[in-house]
Amino acid sequence: MSEKYGIQLNNDRIELGLKPITDNWALDSIVLQVPARGMNCFPSEIPDTTNYRFLENKWYCQYWTNKEIDKTKPYHKSKKIYFTKSFWIWQNEIDFEYDNFINPNSNPAEYEELEMSTHWQRNGEIYGHLAHMKNGEDLLIDDDVNQSMYGFDKEKVITILEKWGLK
Repeated sequence: MSEKYGIQLNNDRIELGLKPITDNWALDSIVLQVPARGMNCFPSEIPDTTNYRFLENKWYCQYWTNKEIDKTKPYHKSKKIYFTKSFWIWQNEIDFEYDNFINPNSNPAEYEELEMSTHWQRNGEIYGHLAHMKNGEDLLIDDDVNQSMYGFDKEKVITILEKWGLK
């Protein structure tokens, strides 16, 4: 069931202008999320998930990482794919995914990190968040955001990726 949201969804990703999952990517984990819709995608960070009721839809996250990257230039680091798995097969669906891109050549910080979210339930809407990082911590959030709660709109995300040579 979860396989269809990985490589098998690449044609849809390409149609939306998203980077596909290629052979040099690895599926690191598939994690059952807590019933309250927690956002952790790493097995060590997940609290008890036994609170799901028998026929309740369950929420999962796949964590993919790029295994062949050149860290001296901008690169696509990881992808998290959130999906619903249901006893009622017709309710199985992809919800959204996050792509993380790193620019190690940015200033004034040690590096810039762009997190792009794609909301599949809303016709593939794309938003982004750009952070200036040093030692793994946010230094400065770019303040040129639109009115969306998700940060940048699709056009700004595409502009950033083009500037980094990743689009």
